[in-house]
Amino acid sequence: MKGLLLTNYYLIHRSFLTYTALAIVISAVIFYFADPSFYRIIAMLIILLMAMPALEVIKLESKTGYDKYVLTLPISRKNVVQSHYIFYFLIVVSGTILSYGVFSMYSLISKSAVEDIVNIVSFGTFIVLFAGAIAYPLLYVFGAEKSDGIVLGGGMGGLFVAIALQGVVGYIVEILAASSLPIASSLHVPILYTLLGMVMYIASYFIALSIYRKREF
Repeated sequence: MKGLLLTNYYLIHRSFLTYTALAIVISAVIFYFADPSFYRIIAMLIILLMAMPALEVIKLESKTGYDKYVLTLPISRKNVVQSHYIFYFLIVVSGTILSYGVFSMYSLISKSAVEDIVNIVSFGTFIVLFAGAIAYPLLYVFGAEKSDGIVLGGGMGGLFVAIALQGVVGYIVEILAASSLPIASSLHVPILYTLLGMVMYIASYFIALSIYRKREF
């Protein structure tokens, strides 16, 4: 598994570093010109831009013929799918950490504290996890040739679903607030978005694994 993850990284490490730098620059520009209503967009863009190269792994594997070569190695198809999902998840975690860092740095430089950073970043994390959950099964079905449209559609789908779920999340938060659970009320929303994102991502893994096992090369 470690070898597969390293291979994934080396396939996209240049674009990953480029997109990371781009995410920082774009977030700085938006911070300068926009108001707090754009904070969620900033968090989403940082994580999404960092994660986009990870979704390009399958496309690059197809171009180089690695997707066929890897099946000749003493590893199972399950390992291949796991490597894609674990790698993407690690990139999303890295993007989440960077997003926290960017918001904290902005608060420090501007001397104006950003409220609800955890809520803002968790919203972006959910969107990008959902994008991956949509993208991988579709990439296995339609192939790397459709990757650009699939990645874009996954990101837009994640945004729409996150917005649509706001009412549901708000309702559950009200129930949690009325309960006696020993969880700070400020953490209800980020915990719910994180759990929902993880559930969808894990469900997507099993769907993608089923598709990949039946796939013919």
